[in-house]
Amino acid sequence: MNLFREPIEHLRSYLADAENRNVLQCCSYNSFLTWPEESSLVLQENTAMELGGSEGSLLMILWTEQAGIVRPGRISLAGPDLTETDQAGLPFTQIILARGAFGDEYETCQTLQDALFDTRFRGVSTRFWPDRQKVWNRVSGEALAEGFTLMRCGGTLLKKLQTLPSVEEAEVIFSTESPHDQSLLAPAAQKTQDIMEALLKIYEEINFDCESCEYKEVCAEVAGLKEIHRRLHEEREQS
Repeated sequence: MNLFREPIEHLRSYLADAENRNVLQCCSYNSFLTWPEESSLVLQENTAMELGGSEGSLLMILWTEQAGIVRPGRISLAGPDLTETDQAGLPFTQIILARGAFGDEYETCQTLQDALFDTRFRGVSTRFWPDRQKVWNRVSGEALAEGFTLMRCGGTLLKKLQTLPSVEEAEVIFSTESPHDQSLLAPAAQKTQDIMEALLKIYEEINFDCESCEYKEVCAEVAGLKEIHRRLHEEREQS
């Protein structure tokens, strides 16, 4: 099943465009290219750089069971890494893309979210707002001086994702481009949020009228949602 076919296609177009504009850099997972995990509280006076926040941010967690969609072990960054700019704040997009054998879509969402939210980086404070698809980071001056980069951040995330039994392949994508350039990802982010909200309603509401549901159009466009709804309806009828 590929619930997120449309957002992923949009994402690939964005990355191809970033590559054509010579602002895309990629690397493959390397166990030496990671960053220590440690919960940190970075106060404003110790902050050397902010990612997201007032500069704008996007957060997406996507998954598929279809082969050939994920570029395994790939870390991609559109825009400058932290050592390549003297700005004190950058817009920030963070995307997790995973492939595996996912039996329960709601559980898959929770598992991937937990893996992301539980990964903390030494010298970095992170806050997530998953319902708004937002993420915000404060990076300390000490972390920057010691070599913290988004490529190393991506390596640590991939290391964590690879420990999940259901995940066979994973990919991490970042963007620190200008708000105008990152706005190209807004349609993919909105579609992802619509799918996630529809999925949540299907799982949490035992009985609901499809004709009056606010996600009727989303389910009509995304074949996978209709399959999930039909399967859960049959399971509930039999229970």
